[in-house]
Amino acid sequence: METQYAENIKKGIRVEILSNSNKLVRGVVDEILSKNSYQMYGVMVRLKTGDIGRVQKIVYSDDEKNKKNFEEIEKLMLNGEGLLTEFKSSALWSLDYTNDDIHRSKSYEVHGHKQKASKVIIAKSICALLNSEGGNLVIGIKEKKDDNCFEITGIQDELKKLIDGSKDGYRRMIMDDILRSYFPSKIYNHINDYVRIEFVEVVIDGMNRIVCWIRVRRSDVKVFLQLAGKEVFMIRTDTQSRALEGEELVDYCLKRFAR
Repeated sequence: METQYAENIKKGIRVEILSNSNKLVRGVVDEILSKNSYQMYGVMVRLKTGDIGRVQKIVYSDDEKNKKNFEEIEKLMLNGEGLLTEFKSSALWSLDYTNDDIHRSKSYEVHGHKQKASKVIIAKSICALLNSEGGNLVIGIKEKKDDNCFEITGIQDELKKLIDGSKDGYRRMIMDDILRSYFPSKIYNHINDYVRIEFVEVVIDGMNRIVCWIRVRRSDVKVFLQLAGKEVFMIRTDTQSRALEGEELVDYCLKRFAR
């Protein structure tokens, strides 16, 4: 955690501390009291109010938080897809598919789930991260295969496809149409323990672009998707999300969820 390292705590920043009287207090750092570079329970500081305690959280303004999140997204893009990271350009690309589009498609997901295919793919990606080591699913980033890199395209055009074309509307779409629809109640009812959804905004070539960043925590229980009356178990293998069945599934679960 960033609050454990003295290099992250600067004089003048706003923080939340656990004070010596065992209360959470917010204020501006006046003096850093810890002498070591690492403090397991948080760097010790004195606030301008005079309160002393260990930093539990750095309180960012909206602009500071957005800038920090964008820097982290850039690092993910630089490192590329892997066990802990997956990028998707869209969550709603199949929404307007006609029957002819579905018939011509070569996608297994499209033939199986039709207009819901893109949402099912997002559900599978989240499930794979839950059943593996957790990680990041970022929507609004497209792979440029010819250049072997990624670019931010954003989800701003997708917002127009929603009744509530806002970031809150997009969040509700993920919560209701994906997490509530395809995940078991033992996960959805405790979704805040497993999934965090954030939006990052950046101006590129004069255009405002919005990225949806879904952070997923490693699940301590097996997670099966409910798809068309069938239970589907997904895992992350290197840069791919894939389904497990039969003996392969049993072997994986025995090792991954052993108590």
